[in-house]
Amino acid sequence: MNRAKLAVAVSMGSAIVLSSGCASFNNTMSERGGVIIGGIVGAAAGALACDGDPGCIAVGLVGGMVLGNLYDKRQEELRKVAQEKGIALETKSVKTFNSSKDNGFELSINEGGMFESDSALLKTSARMDLMSVATIYRDKPQKILVIGHTDASGSDAYNQTLSEQRARTVAELFHEIGVPSDQIYFQGAGESQPVATNDTSGGRSTNRRVEIIEIDSEESLAAYNLQRQKDKRFLAHSNKTASEKKTIRERVQKSPAPVQVPEVVDVEPVDEPMATPSFQAMVDFGGQPASADFTQIQKAAGNTDSSSNGISFSVFSEAVASPGNDLSPCYLDSPRVTGDIKNLGSGEKLEVSELDMADYWPGLNGNVWLDTVNGHMIAFDELRIKRESGKPEGRPIVRIYENVKQDKTADYVAEPHIEAYPGEKGLLMRTYFAEGQPVECMDVVMPNNGGKTVKVGMFYYGEGEGLYEQEIALKRLH
Repeated sequence: MNRAKLAVAVSMGSAIVLSSGCASFNNTMSERGGVIIGGIVGAAAGALACDGDPGCIAVGLVGGMVLGNLYDKRQEELRKVAQEKGIALETKSVKTFNSSKDNGFELSINEGGMFESDSALLKTSARMDLMSVATIYRDKPQKILVIGHTDASGSDAYNQTLSEQRARTVAELFHEIGVPSDQIYFQGAGESQPVATNDTSGGRSTNRRVEIIEIDSEESLAAYNLQRQKDKRFLAHSNKTASEKKTIRERVQKSPAPVQVPEVVDVEPVDEPMATPSFQAMVDFGGQPASADFTQIQKAAGNTDSSSNGISFSVFSEAVASPGNDLSPCYLDSPRVTGDIKNLGSGEKLEVSELDMADYWPGLNGNVWLDTVNGHMIAFDELRIKRESGKPEGRPIVRIYENVKQDKTADYVAEPHIEAYPGEKGLLMRTYFAEGQPVECMDVVMPNNGGKTVKVGMFYYGEGEGLYEQEIALKRLH
């Protein structure tokens, strides 16, 4: 990243967690902490961008102090709203990978009863509360992003559309109150980022929420969006309903142990037909009935790496957050896909292609990774994942060869959906394949030191009503 970009990225924002309940306010700063931190951040940005010019650095210092004053004012006004409306508020900061300091904050609104059922229409009481909050952002607003979330009930497409409509409703309310439309963005995340279990009514209510992020620049907004997509805390809860997971587990129960077929060997063909095994998949990988045990994968990846410029806060206070954690294999989950970020004024989507992201994850810079399983080869080609954002670049190709010793061309070619979640010990790479492919999904942990073999890997495939798993040890060719 060049220094000019960094100077823009380093400033302070304001955010809150908002949910129904008793009034409380956790203020982690001293009375003038926002001013002090704002000044330090502004000075740091100036020092990097100005090559030591004292006058230039002074401008950064003053700018940071102005932002500090602005957000001190925001916090005081929000404290008043909390007392008047009986709303619980908690301030939490975020830091994007294009900044060396905190540069934004998040406001999360628990939607449980804010909207009419299956509608983007706000209830009257919720609209009045949101108007009180929106009024606070009229004074010198930074870039504001409104994100809508749903629970896992309903189809992925329906939830995506509904969440975007609700985000736009809140964004339009902010504009009605006086926030310039060109400063407001909105996005639908659907069911992709749960913060509580979808198995209970209370958890689903918590997941139905609207978040408001105020951040210093459009570049930081793009970086923030990328970071959310790699954030492992959203994986702590499945985006499938209890009913969907029950159906999947029934598939596992119906999975008989497969008949093992000897590995294919290079021999002369014979006229006698080969015996047909009792279990036949599109490709027989010789696996076993799928297990829900995710311990090996979790240990290999480790916890989210706090030093990797990830989002540095929890979404809800202890009173709101669900204590459960059902981190599970990919087959008990679904692809985490969010909608585009759109500007309320222009309607145009936010582009991230020009965001300055330095290098790739070690060993994931267009490399080939492959392994042979029960005589069949699975190969990832052109696999690229950005180090800072954790975002896969392009659409890697996966080729599957049924007879690795005889086939010259792949029997199956796929462009799967890939997600990456950095941990302190390795990178969890989750791959989802489209219907009609021999593999349904795959979880592998890539080394974080440039190693040539994955730390651990497991993929899942089906035949009829059965669901099976098999280990895979992908190796890097170069």
